[in-house]
Amino acid sequence: MFALGKRKKTNSLTGIVTGPEGIALARVQPDKSGQFVLESCEFTALPDQKDPSDTGPGKLIKVHGLDKQACATILPVGDYKLLAIDAPEVPPSELRAAIRWRVHDMIDFHIDDAVIDVFDIPPTGPTDNLKKLYVAVARSADVKQHIDQLEQAGACLEIIDIPELAIRNIATCLPGDEQGIATLYFEADLCLMTITHQSCLYITRTLDIGYRQLLDTSSDTKPLLDRLALEIQRSLDYYEHHFHQPPVRHLDILPVAESLPGLVDNLQNSLGVATRVIELNDILETRLALDNKTAARCVLAIGAALRRDFRSL
Repeated sequence: MFALGKRKKTNSLTGIVTGPEGIALARVQPDKSGQFVLESCEFTALPDQKDPSDTGPGKLIKVHGLDKQACATILPVGDYKLLAIDAPEVPPSELRAAIRWRVHDMIDFHIDDAVIDVFDIPPTGPTDNLKKLYVAVARSADVKQHIDQLEQAGACLEIIDIPELAIRNIATCLPGDEQGIATLYFEADLCLMTITHQSCLYITRTLDIGYRQLLDTSSDTKPLLDRLALEIQRSLDYYEHHFHQPPVRHLDILPVAESLPGLVDNLQNSLGVATRVIELNDILETRLALDNKTAARCVLAIGAALRRDFRSL
């Protein structure tokens, strides 16, 4: 989303995602046939001590030569807002100013402190002539802090994306995207759901059900699974009727850091769609031996590294 105006002449892209638990790196490069290949992938946990200088981003970036490679990163959920608006009917040269005016009363901070970018929402049907946009809005200070953290460590950072688009990049590589696919990405305390069709992001939702809640042995998780299924069904229905699309037949769950017994069966039985937890080999070619936890921790970095559209508003 937030392109930084730099572009290295290379086909490879490295995703770097930092979080409270550590740093995920994933380097993706297309082969001669255009197939994406996962060249490297690792998660490095941050130490408990306050000074992580020996294992922080700087050392990883140096070891992997990321000062010489094009890099992309992801803003954490909560550091931005994703808004849906009608596209302003203005000349292209006035679009940025018109969008800033349109969203200024939809955010809880001053528009002068905001950085924005946009991408299209597909039309709701063949007769829909009103263009709609998703607008990603973040505080300039938060974006600058994210950039500074990585660039001061030596990364050649080209773009800051958002998780929804990283998941879109992954869904585009899955067979179900051709007909329409729903995708779930679980963090500890939330679930991001997307519906994509032929590389276009139609619907995205953030649900307050994470793998931590689904692992809580002190309570019955069946009501949570039922609520999760209900929210997914509502989104599937909205996609089908609002966008005049055929029903989604596939629900793919991105690698999860913890095993969630019963999740796939419950969702498949409730929704009546083919449901599975995907593996990295379903997304791209990889010969790396990665355990499930590492794959889960690195999946957004892989999604960032799959980005090939560097257009910016």
